[in-house]
Order: sequence, then C-alpha cells, then structure tokens
Amino acid sequence: MSAYLEQIKQLWLRLTLRQRIVVGVTAVALLVGILFASRQHREQNFKPLFQNMAGEDAGPVVNRLREMGVEFRLADNGTTIKVPADRLDELRIQMATAGLPKTGRIGFELFDNANFGASEFSEQVNFHRAIEGELERSVMSLNEVEQARVHITFAKNSIFLERREAAKASVLVKLKPGAKLSPQNIQAVTHLTASAVEGLSPDQVSVLDMRGNLLSRPKKEDPNAAEPSEAILAYRANLEKDLLRKIQDTLEPLLGPDRFRAAVSLDCDLASGDQSEETYDPTRSVMVTAQRSEDGSGIPGPSGIPGTPS
Repeated sequence: MSAYLEQIKQLWLRLTLRQRIVVGVTAVALLVGILFASRQHREQNFKPLFQNMAGEDAGPVVNRLREMGVEFRLADNGTTIKVPADRLDELRIQMATAGLPKTGRIGFELFDNANFGASEFSEQVNFHRAIEGELERSVMSLNEVEQARVHITFAKNSIFLERREAAKASVLVKLKPGAKLSPQNIQAVTHLTASAVEGLSPDQVSVLDMRGNLLSRPKKEDPNAAEPSEAILAYRANLEKDLLRKIQDTLEPLLGPDRFRAAVSLDCDLASGDQSEETYDPTRSVMVTAQRSEDGSGIPGPSGIPGTPS
C-alpha cells in the first residue's frame, strides 16, 4: 500500500502546475457529480405522503415523523411531505391511526398555483372545495371541536322554477373529550355556514356529532322570538347538574366510583304555560249578598173604621 502511495506521489511531483490544476478540478467535479447522482437516486426513493397540506396540519405530521425517527423531505413550500417509498403505505396507516392530518382539506390556497388552462368546471369544483375547506377550519377554531367536516350541496339555478334546487349543507363535528357545544355555538356554526354560501338558508344547515346525534334543530326563524335569558340558561344548567348528581348517586353504589360516565342534556320549553286571571272593575258595583230584617212590638194595633166603636 505504501509503495502504491509513493508512486502516486512521484507522479504528482512530475506534473506541472497547470496539469495539477486540471487534475484537481477534474477530481472535484467528479466528486460533486457522484454526490449529486447519489442524492438524486435517494430523492427518487421518496414519495409524497401528503400533498397540499395546510400549515396547521403539516406541523403535527412532521413532529410525529420525527418522534418515529423517519427521514422525510419537505416540498412545495412545506405543503408536501415526502417519505421513503418502501415505508409509504405503513406510514399512511400509522398517521391515520394517530388521527393525522386532522382536516386533510385545503382552502383558498388551492388557487395559489392556479392552472390557467383549467376548464370552467374544474375551477368551479376547486372553488367549492376551497369553501368547504375554509369552513372546516373556521369550525375547528372553536375550543370544543377537535375535527370537522363540511359537505355542501350548492344551489342549482334553472329557468324553470320546478327544477331549481336550494343549497343545503351538513356539518359533522368531532368534539373533544368531555366537551359540549352550547346552543349559541350551534347557532354560530349554522349561521357561519349559511353566510359563506350563496343562497344557503340557516334552515337548510344540519349540525351532527360523530354519534349521529342531530345538534341543530332547523326551524323557521321568528323575528319576534327572543333569545333565552341568562336566568333561563342558568336554570337549565342547575337542573342538569341536579339530575346528573342524582344519577351518579344512584349508579355509584352499584357500579363503583369512576366505573361509569353519565351526561344530562335538557331541552326546556319555557315559552308556554297556563295562566288564569280574575279581574274586578272598581268602577262598577255588583251585589254579592242581600239581607232584609224587620222589627215589631208584638201588640196588635186598633182595627176598624175610624169614628165607630170597635
């Protein structure tokens, strides 16, 4: 080995300065080419795990990959995450098990890289996708909501009245453990969705949870209807707590503490009731009772025609 290195050294000493520069540049170029080819080969072995991701979705996925010790690549300004091709299917399953990404939908950034050759139909479809994605993000901004999906059936216009179809929407929410949407939250989600879609009435928006429970109650809006007062809301909350305590007191001796879960939700109708009135008019007198009495001496008086002896 030493003899071989000595031969290379003697050969190097025989070269002129110009020859040494040429050899050095060639060696560096060859090394750079090898490294570039190796990197390109490695990049070809990376496939997109997720594409067109929102920023709030990409962060948790990247953190999860780092925890798992998986090598990854970011592309398209961080909206695309690439992983080794041989682990692509495995990682997709693991991400789905972990509930990632939370939305998997994109909003109006879909038009950041607009394709000018796209048809009008494609642009309309992308516009509808963007509206649904933006609404999902807005609903998920509520503290009680963990995930949300929005499905919209857009209105269909026609010159024939019988062929016109009104817009409809459904909002599916997954609540955080122990969380509950208040009536005000549900009404906010309903009106938010209706306001974002042209021709969509709040009556045509349904809000459901992951168990299939209908949270919204579509009905015609009464402009004269008043919002529930704080006293009514407090009364309902206290009543729910009282019933929940009674349920817990009943089940705890049978099942043991922390062996069950109970919840109470009341729908109180305080808008109607029975009332009776008796009205008296002080300006008019009405005889309620009458009593008649007579007094006498008990001795009969004289009788007969006056002026004649009796």
